[in-house]
Amino acid sequence: MDYIYTAFHQSHKDGTPLLHPVWFKYPKDVNTFGIDLQFFYGDSILVSPVTQEGATSVSIYLPKDIFYDFVTLSPVQGTGSTVTLSNITLTQIPVHIKGGAVLPLRAKSAMTTTQLRKTDFEFVVAPDLHDEASGNLYVDDGDSITQKSTTEVSMRYKSGTLAVTGQFGYALGVNVSRVRFLGVKKSPKAVMANGKAVLASGYSYDSTTKVLDVTIGQPFTKGLTVQYL
Repeated sequence: MDYIYTAFHQSHKDGTPLLHPVWFKYPKDVNTFGIDLQFFYGDSILVSPVTQEGATSVSIYLPKDIFYDFVTLSPVQGTGSTVTLSNITLTQIPVHIKGGAVLPLRAKSAMTTTQLRKTDFEFVVAPDLHDEASGNLYVDDGDSITQKSTTEVSMRYKSGTLAVTGQFGYALGVNVSRVRFLGVKKSPKAVMANGKAVLASGYSYDSTTKVLDVTIGQPFTKGLTVQYL
């Protein structure tokens, strides 16, 4: 919800489209020009729906770039060619994160918007091929036309370090529960949060998915820095 709410805010400010055709992100890749079934939801989420009735597979185009499976968070290297995804159930939609994004997500889902806004945040860091990523978060009361206060945050990642900065005028009333670093090639030697060492029990590394999870538990009232070595 917060990711797409931020995208709506950006669209309101400068006209950036909410839904992007694939060629909008890859204008030099002529193979994307005719794609009309895949699209980017917001700035960084590639949606590749199954559009044939009764089908359990779909052929999708992945530009020459790094992507991450939205469910498993495993890296997927695009080669500028079509690949076939199989064993897709009727309740699944293939979704990938474009490399270079930091997604502001909630740590768990909820049945209503009111309940979701009481849920802690987590940041998902999906580096590009240069080991960099960025993202933004905009939050207000979700109701008023004229806002008395807002929170606007920027997330910047480079070479193992995530910095979250901004102004926190609107009280979110929740914590940052964790940071998830994707595409981490090996288990880190050490992890730091706001300049202090994180105990081994405070982070975990999955060598299969290449995901490093760092527990934070900090009230989302100020910025933070998380680094792995």
